[in-house]
Amino acid sequence: MKYPVPCLDRRTSIQEAIRTIERTSFDRAFVVDPGGVYLGCVTISDLRRLLISGAHGGEPVDGYPLRHGQKLTARSCEDPKLAERMMSDMELEGVRYLPVVDDGGRIADILSLEDLERRHGPGPAAAGDGPGRRVLVVGGAGYLGSVLTRKLLGRGFRVRVLDSFLYGRRSLEPLAEAKNLEIVEGDLRHIPTMVAALADVDAVVLLAAIVGDPASRIRPIETIETNVLAAQALASAARLQQVGRFLYASTCSVYGVGSALLDEEAPLHPVSLYARSKIESEKIILGMGGEYFSPTILRMGTLYGPSPRMRFDLVVNTMSMKSFVDGRIQVFGGSQWRPLLGVEDAAEVYARCLEADIGKVGNQVFNVGSDGQNYRIDEVAGIISGALGGVPIQRDRSNLDARDYRVSFAKLEQTLGFRPGQTIADAAGAIVSSLRSGAIRNPAQRIYYNHFFDSTEE
Repeated sequence: MKYPVPCLDRRTSIQEAIRTIERTSFDRAFVVDPGGVYLGCVTISDLRRLLISGAHGGEPVDGYPLRHGQKLTARSCEDPKLAERMMSDMELEGVRYLPVVDDGGRIADILSLEDLERRHGPGPAAAGDGPGRRVLVVGGAGYLGSVLTRKLLGRGFRVRVLDSFLYGRRSLEPLAEAKNLEIVEGDLRHIPTMVAALADVDAVVLLAAIVGDPASRIRPIETIETNVLAAQALASAARLQQVGRFLYASTCSVYGVGSALLDEEAPLHPVSLYARSKIESEKIILGMGGEYFSPTILRMGTLYGPSPRMRFDLVVNTMSMKSFVDGRIQVFGGSQWRPLLGVEDAAEVYARCLEADIGKVGNQVFNVGSDGQNYRIDEVAGIISGALGGVPIQRDRSNLDARDYRVSFAKLEQTLGFRPGQTIADAAGAIVSSLRSGAIRNPAQRIYYNHFFDSTEE
């Protein structure tokens, strides 16, 4: 009989048990003997703690104490008072399913909280799916991170943010009372902080980095420390704990230049330290991949759009802001290609990767964006000008940016069915509305530009 919750033979190895649970939407598995008798349950957090404490991944799960969790019998399923008590305990503990055992102690069925509620009515607490998987978002207060954190909370995940708040705290302040959010202040480069942040997580999203060519030029040593060495350390620690789902934020800047439409197999031609640091980390992290650690590399296009941690050093955001402040859009060069991606759409891709079958997204590289949003810089200026009532465009044909590339996003669409929901025109309108309303009072403030490394807030 196929059950919704994984059932493991007691001789199953710890590492195989983690792998099995990780490929489901559950945080635990029921353990039975060879005759099908229910022995108890194990959670994925229990198993990872065993590995940290020195257990060998090849040891059987019943070599260590099992959780002797609740179980149902035919009588308790039908007795309203017993069922009500069971439902109350399930809701308090965040347990969604319980085994039903027969007179011989064998699992005869598995019932959900919803099954019991249909039979006996709602329990004393509000019904729900219980707490979702816990995700560590490193850099969760940043431009993308603050959007992703909100999206994951809305999708039922428990989120732990690790952030140094290099660019201030305001982006997460409205979430201070969020039920399933934990905020840890700390630097990824500090090993004890990083290891502690990994405790009991089911997935890792690594966004934290020195981001952008100007910022990396100004702080090259910190770029290497954060983008390469700390990323490697985090991936290694996650791998040792068998946190198999690991999303790494990379960039389409790794392609540098190219005349053809570039897919994930295209040669890499980095033109900056930032891009080189990302390539190095990609190689290291993918090299760790295997059966029990399945990283996903997400090479994003240039992001745009409003965010709780706003940036005005990104091409669409800069042009939109300049149209309001200066009454014109300035374009340097203009013929160079750039793949663009709305920040809300980027967050959606990360959420889908966390929800997808790990067999589809693990040990894979994806370009993140859409073919329809490969634009020349001149085209971007034209779209923004049109969206904002014909703002004048001032062109300077000198181009100080050597990047020029178009990217194929077919693999992402085929795997996750992703299509963008944001447009440049809509984002430009939203940015100007924020400026006009005073929600953003001074776009010249240093906090809106990564290369200033300034956390001073308005």
